[in-house]
Amino acid sequence: MAEMIQTFGQFLIEAKLKEVAINRFPKIGWWLDNNVITFYHGTHEKNIPFIEKNGIVAPTSGPTANWVSLALEPNTGHGYAAMSGAGGESAFRAAGSKVISVPHEQRVTFIIKLPKKLVVERMAPERGSMDLTKDRLKKKELYEQLTKKGMSDSEYYALTEIRMPKVIPARYIAGYTYLRGKK
Repeated sequence: MAEMIQTFGQFLIEAKLKEVAINRFPKIGWWLDNNVITFYHGTHEKNIPFIEKNGIVAPTSGPTANWVSLALEPNTGHGYAAMSGAGGESAFRAAGSKVISVPHEQRVTFIIKLPKKLVVERMAPERGSMDLTKDRLKKKELYEQLTKKGMSDSEYYALTEIRMPKVIPARYIAGYTYLRGKK
C-alpha cells in the first residue's frame, strides 16, 4: 500500500512540472538576501521524464560525483546543458575533441526554488578559482560595487554555481524552459 501512495505522490509531482516562460535576464539582487533562492539547472530534454520522477540526481562518478550543480541565472544553466548529451560534465570533459555539444533547441533549463536555510546548510564549499567569478557569491560588497557601475545581475552571476548534495527533489522544481525555443 505504501508503494501505491508513493506512486500516486510521484504522479502529483509529475503533473506539476510544466514548461514555463521565464525572463532570461532576471533581477536577482544579492542572492543571499532572498528567503527562497531561484536556481537553474540545464540538461538535455531527454532527461525531463527522469527528473519529473526522481528529481535532479547527482552523477555517481567523476569530479562532480555526488553533487548537483545549480546556476543563479538561466543562461549559465542553459550553457551547462551543452554537456548533458555526453553524459554530464565528467563525460563531456573526458571526451576531449570528440565531444558533441547538445544543440540549443534540445537543451532545457529547470527552475528550482530552494529555501535559503537549506542552501546554506547543505551547499558544497566553494570550488574552482576562475578569476572572473572568484568571490562573487561570497562578497555582497562586490555585488553592490559592480551593479552600481552598471553590471546587470545576469552578467554578475554568469558562470557562478553552487553545488548541492545528491538529489534536488522534484518538489523544489517550479518548471522548465527552452531558452532558445523548442525544436
